[in-house]
Amino acid sequence: MGGSTKFLAKTPGVGPKTAERLSLELRSTLSQWREVVGLSTSFGVGLTPDLHADIEMTLLALGYTASEVMQALKALSSDANRAKTASSEEWIRDAIAYLTES
Repeated sequence: MGGSTKFLAKTPGVGPKTAERLSLELRSTLSQWREVVGLSTSFGVGLTPDLHADIEMTLLALGYTASEVMQALKALSSDANRAKTASSEEWIRDAIAYLTES
């Protein structure tokens, strides 16, 4: 969520320190929530924890279930070429395409 702190800091009234604090709190909350709903805490090839969290949260917000998210990330991370892709947008787009085809 490194890019998220920069994005959050652009919000009126939120400076860099507040953005970092919010990011840390959200990471902690996401980690706890991941355990509660049974999402994997292991990250696939090419997925950093921050990238994994961004993808996961976006797919869940779009209405996909935790098991669907895990299935898509597992399938997509098995592709060695994907490890070179650091863009969460590309991962999300490909995950949605995978889930639509399934």
